Amino acid sequence: MKKKINVLICQLGSPKSATPKDLKVYLKEFLSDPRVIDAPRILWFFILNLFILPFRSKSSAKAYKRIEFCGFFPLMELTKAFTQKVSNKLPENYAVQDCYLLSDQRLKSSLKPGEEYFVFPQFPQFSDTTTSSVTDQIDEVDPEARNSGRVKVAKNFHLLKGFIDQSAKQIKQHLAKYPVEELVISFHGIPKRYVLEKGDIYYQHCCETYALIKDLVDFPEDKIHMTFQSRLGSEEWLDPYTDQFCEELVESGVKSIGVYCPSFVVDCLETTDEIGSELEEEIAHIGGEIVFIPCLNLNEAWVDAYAEFIRAFCEDNQEKLDEITYQIPETRKEEIMPELKMNSNPLSKEAKSTIKIVFLTLFLDLIGFSIIFPMFPALAKYYLELDPDNFFLKLIFGSIESLTQAGGVNMSSIVLFGGALGALYSLLQFAAAPIWGSLSDKFGRKPILIISIAGLCLSYLMWVFAGTFTLLIAARFIGGIMGGNISTASAAIADVTDSKNRSKGMAFVGIAFALGFIIGPALGGLLTAINPVDHFPSLVAYGLNPFSYPALLAAILSLFNIFFLVFKFKETLKPENKSESVRSINIFKILSPLPYKNVNFTNYSYFLFISAFSGMEFTLTFLAVERLGYSSLQNAYMFIFIGFIIAMVQGGYVRRKAHLVGEKKIAMRGLISIIPGLLLIAFAGNSFLVYMGLFFLALGSAMAIPTLTSLVSLNSPANEQGRVLGIFRSLGALGRIVGPVIASLTYWKLGSAVPYLAGAIFLIIPVLILKQVEQKS
Repeated sequence: MKKKINVLICQLGSPKSATPKDLKVYLKEFLSDPRVIDAPRILWFFILNLFILPFRSKSSAKAYKRIEFCGFFPLMELTKAFTQKVSNKLPENYAVQDCYLLSDQRLKSSLKPGEEYFVFPQFPQFSDTTTSSVTDQIDEVDPEARNSGRVKVAKNFHLLKGFIDQSAKQIKQHLAKYPVEELVISFHGIPKRYVLEKGDIYYQHCCETYALIKDLVDFPEDKIHMTFQSRLGSEEWLDPYTDQFCEELVESGVKSIGVYCPSFVVDCLETTDEIGSELEEEIAHIGGEIVFIPCLNLNEAWVDAYAEFIRAFCEDNQEKLDEITYQIPETRKEEIMPELKMNSNPLSKEAKSTIKIVFLTLFLDLIGFSIIFPMFPALAKYYLELDPDNFFLKLIFGSIESLTQAGGVNMSSIVLFGGALGALYSLLQFAAAPIWGSLSDKFGRKPILIISIAGLCLSYLMWVFAGTFTLLIAARFIGGIMGGNISTASAAIADVTDSKNRSKGMAFVGIAFALGFIIGPALGGLLTAINPVDHFPSLVAYGLNPFSYPALLAAILSLFNIFFLVFKFKETLKPENKSESVRSINIFKILSPLPYKNVNFTNYSYFLFISAFSGMEFTLTFLAVERLGYSSLQNAYMFIFIGFIIAMVQGGYVRRKAHLVGEKKIAMRGLISIIPGLLLIAFAGNSFLVYMGLFFLALGSAMAIPTLTSLVSLNSPANEQGRVLGIFRSLGALGRIVGPVIASLTYWKLGSAVPYLAGAIFLIIPVLILKQVEQKS
């Protein structure tokens, strides 16, 4: 009796159903695979769960619904049928079974202990993003299975004669019925970085497959093109991109295009829907036609060829394998593989390492900073009741009695409290930012960041025990001074980037801001629902207050921040770029012109923009409480929404397009986008209009802030990055003094709509100033 041979034909899999719920489960597992997305796990966790899954699940569900038939998906059903057909072609001792990475009848559960297996991933071209996910699952079941030879994996079949010949025949037969002017061979894409930095051989395999098919299809050589589809995220993927390339062909006068996808052996979402539905509609809309050429699927000749391949591989018949596989000479491999280049300068390893640490530093820093935002109205009411005779409260309000109406303090007066606290913090940042920046130019970025974050930690601990308004003010005083370290963090990124990728690096600062503004207010809103006074009443005598939990969390995060800086952060300031002495830190000279014209115009534009924007930022929660009766938690939701939009725009559009479009253009688009946002909130009487306004505000600020930062950095010398960026941040802090004070006073005297109307009109000025800046490449 012949020995039993276990064969596993392995595919990716499909979701259980075309519902957003099942798509969310499917996409979460797929996109959590570090082989597929190799971003830092903590960062990717937030991006995946906060930004991608809530939206992509719904759109993907619609796409899967279009290809669903009676509750089944083509990839699964075709793979099952293909497996059965192949099994029928093999001897009886071959036990052939289909299995999947992400669907039931999984590869992991198909591997029985002690048995030998031959695994055939259904990915013609090898890639770490696909085939290595198969080997990872095998290793998860038994780390020694592959080393011992108990499990053998056929890692690719892109040169298999049956695959190439039948693909060419499929194309010729289809185009004989539906003639086209151009033929596009579209492969699934992966990030270029995976090929250039990680050595993924996928691109070479695609080029080899393309060249062999091209030789056999009997189609004009100059009319056949290789493209890549299905990209995700903002970084550069293998190009040209299929959709853009086809659009360009039609715009050049081509009327019909045939598309074949040899990355797939059975039709699935990426072929039937992405090419046969979505691309077809896009091209039809501009006057062209897509002729979709199906995959090999259940082609009998292909089934025969694959069965022959399985048998040769399982029997270790190298002579047979050589016979059924095309051989490409090394000399031709160089000819058929175009050189792969990044369109923009990639970040160096040093830059990536620095940006990761700076990102984490700012992220944790800004959680602590923004955790207080939803609490402003509640804080005001608490301290007005607890400490009404406090000198600083009287200083803020002028006189409690003059602001009291019908025996109580109204919202229009309480809004001054938020403006005052915001102005205090920003006033101190204004004074401190150029000092920290200048000190970092002399002593380095690392020691200044460590000192300043240690000071922030102290300020949060003081807030934990702020039983009086005086102690709260003292905590904010120290926090404001130490919060000027953002200029130093920005300078660290400037140290490790160049003019081509500066905006890309600065966008990470923006993303850290955005994520911090999502998580911070959310945690603040949630933690204020838990009163520590109820848990530790004995500590009230030491200053414990209803807001101590958020403050304690901010302090703990600061300690983590210090740890990462001490042990993970490497100094970025090169010795040759260090200043010999600390330059002038006279804060009264902040508005004095620098010897760099473009920096001056950018600085003034930024100052005026932040003045208008921060007026909204510090009165928004009061407007929401007054008009819509929002709680602290509902206020937190607004900041989560703002942060979500900012992260999406900065992580996608700005990081990818800033240098290509131009930092100046994107900054101007951002400033203009804020205007309708302010107008919508001015007249908003319901949550829908408020959130519509917030969308435009977040969109505009997401485009403006990182690009304005880049414009300043690009126009500053290397040995003054810390000082100049410190001045830039100081002007932003000054704007956050002027904006909240003016907006709060206007709100109090003239009503909630006027600050937003005035801000919308005022934004025209920074737009006109920014027009004077010359874009530096």
